[in-house]
Formats: sequence, C-alpha cells, structure tokens
Amino acid sequence: MLRSIFAKTLRDRRRGLLWWGAGVVLLVAWTVGFYPSIRGSAGEYSRILEQMPEALRELFLAQGADLSSPRGYLSIELFSFMVPILFLVYGIGFGARTVAGEEQEGSLDLLLSNPVSRRRVLAEKLAAMLAALAILGGVLWVGLAAGSAIVDLDVPLSDLGSAAVSVVLLGWAFGAIALALGAATGRRALAVGITSALAVGSYLLNGVAAAVEALDPFRVASPFYWYFGGDPLANGLSLPHAGLLIALLGAAVLPGLAAFDRRDLAT
Repeated sequence: MLRSIFAKTLRDRRRGLLWWGAGVVLLVAWTVGFYPSIRGSAGEYSRILEQMPEALRELFLAQGADLSSPRGYLSIELFSFMVPILFLVYGIGFGARTVAGEEQEGSLDLLLSNPVSRRRVLAEKLAAMLAALAILGGVLWVGLAAGSAIVDLDVPLSDLGSAAVSVVLLGWAFGAIALALGAATGRRALAVGITSALAVGSYLLNGVAAAVEALDPFRVASPFYWYFGGDPLANGLSLPHAGLLIALLGAAVLPGLAAFDRRDLAT
C-alpha cells in the first residue's frame, strides 16, 4: 500500500532537485566571486548603468540599487532577474508536471488505483513542490552566507535569509498556479504556457509601471512587486508582501482542487 505520496514525489524528483541545487550554487559562486574585481570600480559601473534608459533600468535592474554597496550588487546581479527566473522555471515545471504530466504519461491512474482520495494526492504533491522549492531556497541562503563570509560582503545572514524566503514564496505562488491549472485541465503544456505568460506579464507590469507614471498605481498588483518591492535585502521580509504571495497560492490551489476532484481523467 502506498504510504506517502509526498515522499514518493520528492524521491522521483531528487535527481532534478540535485542538479538545480548545483546550478544555484554555481550561480551564487560566480556572482559573489566576481564582486571583489569590481568593488574598487563600482562607481564607474554605476555611472554606466545611470546612462541606460530609465525604462530599461527599471525593467532589468532592482529599483534604486547601487553597485557600490554589497546589497545593491546582489540585488542587481542576482535578485532582480536571475534568481527569480530560476525559481519560477523550477516551480512552474514541477507544478505542471506533478499532476498533468503524470496524467498524460498514464502514471496518475496507477496512483489513484490505491485507496487514496484525489484531495490527498493533490495536497501531498503540492506539499512536495513547496518542500522542493524550500530546499532550493536553503541552498541559495547557504551559498550566499558562505560567499559573503569568503569575500566579506558584510550583509547580515538575516537579510540574506529574507531575500531567499521572498524568492521561495514567489516560486510557491506561480508553482501553485501551474499545479492548479494542470490539475484542472490535465494538460501540462497549457499549464506551463498560461502560468509562464502570467509570470512574464507580472514582471513587465512591475518594471514598466515603475518607469511610466500613469501605470505606477497598478504596480502593487504585480506578484513581482510583492516579491522584491519591499527590498528584503535592506529591510527584511515584508510580512504584508509575503502574505499576498501566500494568499495567491491559496487562491490558485482551491479552485484547482475543486476542478480536479470532479473531472474525468484522460485515459
């Protein structure tokens, strides 16, 4: 008898998680290791960035970040683009595959042939996705902590942890959307496509609205703003922003659960 869907899901994804963790470590090592070479000339780099069009600075760089400070460097080089993209790709892929992908492969029927409810299946697969992203977040934090100690970034571990938690919450939110869409439709590609489009739209809204005054009031509707708008590297984790990302997770999962519970599975 199947004892733990949660453990089985994580076990089935362990190799992928290992490689993703290694990728996060390499990205952090490369980025942090490069900092000493530009520390003395950060002012020159900052002047170059200031010459970029405002719209591009807001779109691809952390708002107000300064390369001359370790926090600004990490914000620009890691947390404004690369790290959230990695966590979104992993979370969306995991979420879409864990129900819809298994349904299309035919393994979900075998799972449901056990005496388990669909609600339990979805709940434990969701928990596995959240745990996998949390593990990646832990790897990110440990890598940053080690790199900070080696090159003397002088950023408190609590602030590095706040930034890592924030990006994990972003991955949770969009991963849950992908999982819910896959559970509701049984179509992995559709879940990936729609969720990816929502993520790109959210990113563009946050960046463009910061540069276009008429759109600025709508920026607060973007999950990317909830993710880093409070600048967790400088101010710690924003509980209201974190709460909004968790609320988005719940708002996605509940309708997906209801749809999955009553629809006919593909055969």
